[in-house]
Amino acid sequence: MKHNKQPGIVVFFICMMALLLGVISGNAVANEVFKWTDENGVVHFGDRPPEGQKTQIIDIPQAPRSGNTRANPSPDDAQPGSDSSAADATSLPGEEEAAPMSLADQRREQIATDRQEKREAREETERMCAKHRQRLTQMEPARRVFYTDETGQSVRMDDDVRMGLIEEDKAFIAENCN
Repeated sequence: MKHNKQPGIVVFFICMMALLLGVISGNAVANEVFKWTDENGVVHFGDRPPEGQKTQIIDIPQAPRSGNTRANPSPDDAQPGSDSSAADATSLPGEEEAAPMSLADQRREQIATDRQEKREAREETERMCAKHRQRLTQMEPARRVFYTDETGQSVRMDDDVRMGLIEEDKAFIAENCN
């Protein structure tokens, strides 16, 4: 029985041609993007400029090829004389310079703000705990507590006031401190 090897060779050549076309077409991608705003104020991007619209050309840098060790260059790697504000210089009159933040960026900023507020609240609570602990250690063992009043005179604190402050300190520490 004879086997025909022709179909295997045809499939091999078809796969090789598809691979070759993929490599060639990958290099043919345009490095320009057109930006325009429609009559409703909606910003659009495309690879071809629309007819009758003022457009701004945005240059897209060439994507690094595989095997390139500099795939993610740092901002310090910018070439001398290149100005990152060059794209801003091509903006049309009347357009906003700053792009609005995306929803994800807004959410990240909100999370960061919430964390900062929580951190500040925790630090304030720790400061108040330290203050109440210090006052408790000063007042609890002492029978006679003296303080300076508004006139600058040293006055002995009443025992009922002292006990009230001690109870206040203990309640605050129990409720807010570890």
